[in-house]
Amino acid sequence: MKIKYCDALVIGGGLAGLRSAVAAANKGLNTTVLSLVPVKRSHSAAAQGGMQASVGNAKMSEGDNEDVHFSDTVKGSDWGCDQEVARMFVTTAPKAIRELAAWGVPWTRIKKGNHEAVINTKRTTIFEDDEKHGLINSRDFGGTKKWRTCYTADATGHTMLFAVANEALKLNVNIEDRKEAIGLIHQDGKCYGAIVRDLINGDIIAYVAKGTLIATGGYGRIYEITTNAVIC
Repeated sequence: MKIKYCDALVIGGGLAGLRSAVAAANKGLNTTVLSLVPVKRSHSAAAQGGMQASVGNAKMSEGDNEDVHFSDTVKGSDWGCDQEVARMFVTTAPKAIRELAAWGVPWTRIKKGNHEAVINTKRTTIFEDDEKHGLINSRDFGGTKKWRTCYTADATGHTMLFAVANEALKLNVNIEDRKEAIGLIHQDGKCYGAIVRDLINGDIIAYVAKGTLIATGGYGRIYEITTNAVIC
C-alpha cells in the first residue's frame, strides 16, 4: 500500500474544505485536500442565493449590524441554534465578504439612482445615494429584517468556489481529486489520517496526517428525491 504524509488532511473539496485548507496553509502546514471530483466542480458551485453578512451598504440594509443579524439568526432557528456559533458567524461574515472580494469574488455592486423592487408583493422604487455607488450590494433573502444577502448574480457559489480554490492553489495546497475516502485511521480515540481509493486506477493509499478534517457536506442522496448532486 502506498503511504503519503502531510500535516493537515482535508477530506472534501467544496467551499468548507478549501477554506479550511487555506487557513491551514497560512499557518505553514503541509496541507492535502482530497475530493471525489475536481474541486471547481464540487457541489458548492450550485449555491445561488448568496451569503449573509451585515455589510449595511444598500438603502434597504441601512442600520444593519452584527447584533441585528444575530437576533435574526436566533429567531429564525426558533431559539434552537448554538448561539455561540451564531455569534461567531455574524461577527466573521462581513470580514469574510471583504476577504473574498480581495480574492476575486465579483460581488454584485450597488448602482446609484432609482431601482424597482417588489416588497411585500408591492412594486416599490428604491433610491441609492451617489456615495453608495460601487459598494457591495445586498438583497432580500430569507425574510430577514434587513437586506443582507451578498451575491454575484445567480452564481454566488460558483464564483466563491473558484476564488477559494485559486487561493488554495496559490498557497501550494496539494489538491488531489478523484479520490474516495473509505475509512479512517484511528486508535485510542485519535485519528491519524484516512484510507483512500484512487478512482482512476483503483489503488488504495494511506494518507497519514497530524490532523484530519472531514468536510464532505450533507447527505443529500439519502432522500429519494433531492436537488443535491449524486456526489453528495
